Amino acid sequence: MCQRIPQMIAMGKIAANGKILRATPGICIKPEIIPGNIYGLGGDVGYTVKLPERLVCDANYIIQLTAENFGEDGPDYTITTIAYRNQTKNGFEVIVWGDRAQTMNVVGQTIVPVKCNWSFVLYDML
Repeated sequence: MCQRIPQMIAMGKIAANGKILRATPGICIKPEIIPGNIYGLGGDVGYTVKLPERLVCDANYIIQLTAENFGEDGPDYTITTIAYRNQTKNGFEVIVWGDRAQTMNVVGQTIVPVKCNWSFVLYDML
């Protein structure tokens, strides 16, 4: 029986404005997402990651995301959450939320989509 070994296939560090700071050649970033049902008052804020052709053979690769703490130089958000959606073999979308609930006495919604620096690593079983 042949075992498939997990391999890192791509990575990148992205600035809040969508500029690629470092990334695997061929990766493209747009600082926008397809509109639709994003939780929070900030609206459809996010990033679209486009993968180079033939980097993956299907949409079952593994995405690992990390968001920089948004509160360092921006509004006082204490919790940052990052997620992906709309994963295909051509790419995926990334959404980052900031939550002010722990430091502010805010009534109502405290989670909003935000722009911040973030990183990703993609893995696949080769």
